[in-house]
Amino acid sequence: MVYIDNCPVLNDIEWRDNCQFPVIRDGETPSNWKNRIWNQLVNYRNNNKFTDYNKRYLIARKMEFTEGFSYRMAVKVNIAICYSCDQFVYVDKRVGYELYHNYKMEEHWCTNCTGNKYCDICFKEYMELKQKPEVESDIYTRLAIYRYELRIENLINRVKHIRETAKKIRAVKIIQQKWIEIMYKPDSLKAKELAEHYKLLWAVREEMRQYSLRASTLDFISLSFLKESW
Repeated sequence: MVYIDNCPVLNDIEWRDNCQFPVIRDGETPSNWKNRIWNQLVNYRNNNKFTDYNKRYLIARKMEFTEGFSYRMAVKVNIAICYSCDQFVYVDKRVGYELYHNYKMEEHWCTNCTGNKYCDICFKEYMELKQKPEVESDIYTRLAIYRYELRIENLINRVKHIRETAKKIRAVKIIQQKWIEIMYKPDSLKAKELAEHYKLLWAVREEMRQYSLRASTLDFISLSFLKESW
C-alpha cells in the first residue's frame, strides 16, 4: 500500500472554499469562526475535498496589511483546528513557518489529542512495515509510521497519567482513614497538626475531583486501543 496524500481534483468553488475556510473575519472570535465554518468543513473532510495542506488540521488566518503591499493579505495566526479531536490547538506566536506549525501539531498529537484520525495505518500494518528495512520505504510510508508512533506515545503518556491519578486517589483514601482516626482520637495530635492534615485532605480531594472523570475516559480509550492492537 502506498501511503500518500493524494490531492483530489477540485472544482473552482471547492478551491475557493479551501482558501476561505481559514480566514477569521473582522470582529469574529475563534469560537464564532469555528461555528460558522464547521458544518461545511466536516462535509469537505468526509468527502476528501481538502487540498493537501488542509488535510489533517486547519491553521487560522486573519486579513492584515503587510509591509510593502497596498492590500490586505490572509496571514496565519496562532490558532489551528485539529481534525482528529476537533479541538483548538494554540501554536504560539511563531506563525511564519509552515514546518513549525507541523511540529506543534505533532506535539499535540503525541500529548493531548484524543483521536487518531491523523494515522494512516493500523497496528498490524505498522508491525509489518517496521519489519522491513527503512531504505525500502518511501517518504510517505515513513511519515505514516512516524504518525502512528506519535499515537503510541500519546497512549503511553495517558496510561502514565492514569497510574499517577490512581496513586493520588489511594493517597486520598489513606488521608481520609487517618482523618477519621484523628477525629475519634483528638488528643493524639496537636490542634495545629490536625488543621494541617485537614487542609491537605481537601486540597487532594479537589484535585481528584478535577481528574476523576478524565482518568476514567482515558482508561477506556487506552484499554480499547490495546485490545484492538493485540
